[in-house]
Amino acid sequence: MSSKSILARFSSSAICVLGARILAFIAVFGFNAVLARSLEPTDFGLFALLFSFATLTSLLASCGMNRALVKVLAGDSSHDSNTVRKIVNLGVITSVAAGLVVGAIALLICSQFMPAYDGTARWIIAGLFGGIVLVRNIHFVLAETTRGFHETNWSNLFGGPAGGPVPHLMFLIALIVAWFAVETTTLAVVLSLYLGCFAITLPPLARKLYSLRLDLDPASELNPPKLNQASTSPKIKFSPQSIWLLAIPLMLTQTFGLTLSQADIWLAGALVVPTSIAIYCAAQRMLGFLTIPLQISGTAIISFVPELIAKNRIKQLQEIVGLATFVSGVPGLLIGTALFLFPEAILTFVFGEFYAQAAFVLKILVAGQLICVLTGPCEIVLTMAGHQNKTLAVNAVSAVAIFTLGPLGIYLSGIGGLAVAMCSVMVFQNLTNWWLAKKLVGVSTHFDLAYAPQLISQARILIRKGSLDVT
Repeated sequence: MSSKSILARFSSSAICVLGARILAFIAVFGFNAVLARSLEPTDFGLFALLFSFATLTSLLASCGMNRALVKVLAGDSSHDSNTVRKIVNLGVITSVAAGLVVGAIALLICSQFMPAYDGTARWIIAGLFGGIVLVRNIHFVLAETTRGFHETNWSNLFGGPAGGPVPHLMFLIALIVAWFAVETTTLAVVLSLYLGCFAITLPPLARKLYSLRLDLDPASELNPPKLNQASTSPKIKFSPQSIWLLAIPLMLTQTFGLTLSQADIWLAGALVVPTSIAIYCAAQRMLGFLTIPLQISGTAIISFVPELIAKNRIKQLQEIVGLATFVSGVPGLLIGTALFLFPEAILTFVFGEFYAQAAFVLKILVAGQLICVLTGPCEIVLTMAGHQNKTLAVNAVSAVAIFTLGPLGIYLSGIGGLAVAMCSVMVFQNLTNWWLAKKLVGVSTHFDLAYAPQLISQARILIRKGSLDVT
């Protein structure tokens, strides 16, 4: 496959990811706004808590199959269609079984922590949450598996740990209709609508994956076999045991990563007064504008990393990773600079005058997040290159560090000390992963202005191609 075709596919993937992320942001922001007006404050707070835990439980219930199947399917074109079917079946069966177990556990735990509900109502809500965990997990694994076949449109519109934009847009529409029909609603109705939107979109997603695995031609132009070509990653024997051994570290890596991203909020909730929690949360929420570009770059390259490494095209991989980091880095640096220079004004505009107190905390957190922007998708490169155990170790050490340094920082300097601890851990995590990616994979993931001319060239090609298609 030529370098131009790889770059064209990457450009198309990046554009699709950008569009999907924008739609997801609109959907999530929109349904939170509707729910804040249609639910009682207690119910709205409980939904927000359940929604955050649904993402964590989806990662646990997936058993890492979302990343493992992408790595296996995109990274080796030599296996026949029968083997591909076995691999996909293994991933789906594993995720369904794990989803049942994690969903049942979520049901039992949820039923014990809802003091505002009694008897049947508590079990109804807990049962709905358990069902959401199960269905969202299956939805998540099926959508992400299509990425292994380079079906970026389906994977980006339906997949992602937080749920794809399509089911969430359906949920937003359903809530708006319900809001006009009944001004106030109940948490049970909201959870039922949420579960229904994921259940409705599950059959077409399953059908798409089924057609992909049947139609796969291992000798196609998409993944032509390369003979007598060295590979920098070890050959994987496609047995259930080998897939699970690959998947479990990937699941733990993602779980530690998600835990790390929420650990400061959990620590603040446990150790500081409510007003300080609110101030810290306001600052932390603003980091979402910096994480979106990183998510876009990481998602855009995820299926290219195992494919190019398997074909020993490290130079081509460096080119794609460099472009991805540059594309995400430019808006990230602009947004980060604005947040760092005008924190009081931005916080006041978004949250109100009271939250201008979070300016100092926001500056500290932005400084750490900018390091993440500058080091690029180093964790994705490592995990999809076969070094998932290394990233697991880095994320585990980082998680231990924040739960050690965070309370110490709170004790010494309150939420400012917590922000310093969080910033320090983020810097350690990303610089370590960046160094490991350069040493073990041979790819530098950091932001580099040298990729600007190439990006402009690719943009001109896409614009020219689009104009020709129109004519």
